[in-house]
Amino acid sequence: MLALNEICDDYEEPVHVHERLAAVGREYGIEVRPTDAVRALVDLVSLEWAAAYDLTKEPPQKLRGVPAVERAGRAYYFITQEGREAQSSFEGWPFDQEGVPIPDWAPPTE
Repeated sequence: MLALNEICDDYEEPVHVHERLAAVGREYGIEVRPTDAVRALVDLVSLEWAAAYDLTKEPPQKLRGVPAVERAGRAYYFITQEGREAQSSFEGWPFDQEGVPIPDWAPPTE
């Protein structure tokens, strides 16, 4: 869900998503590796909550299907309508209304 949040306002590359997830992870003592971010993005595409794009084309081209993990690092990602619906219904955010980490937060059990 944190990866989904990172791609909700613009096309993002996995490097940026990893940097943001790693920063959040440090707040809670969790190591987030670059491969974790890529796998999260691939999972979001699998769920149809995100789509992968080739931004080297003009106009940007949506990639068909789920990118292979080995090639997923070269794509850019953007939230889909289904992703927006999932995001708006999620209640397990580790941040308060100002974006400050909630003390003693624990991820949802499901």
